[in-house]
Amino acid sequence: MVGPSIIFYLFFAVPYIFLMYWLVRQDKKKYAWGLAVVTLIAIVGIIVSQKASKVAIENYKQHQIDAREIEQENQENSIRDSLSTP
Repeated sequence: MVGPSIIFYLFFAVPYIFLMYWLVRQDKKKYAWGLAVVTLIAIVGIIVSQKASKVAIENYKQHQIDAREIEQENQENSIRDSLSTP
């Protein structure tokens, strides 16, 4: 999964957005500005989360490639060692 996990949305993003909108609605004088700021913060948070998820998946894929290369080198070394010892 490339996007943020459902756990992030359920426990952090959705409650944060509801709480911030509720707080903004409490302030009748600056309602429009507060709403714009909360919306902008929520959008930036989702974008950052998606980019972090993509980086984590790329790192995981690279780790798998590295692990396979190391495993293959270890197998080659063990074959060489078994052939070289009399």
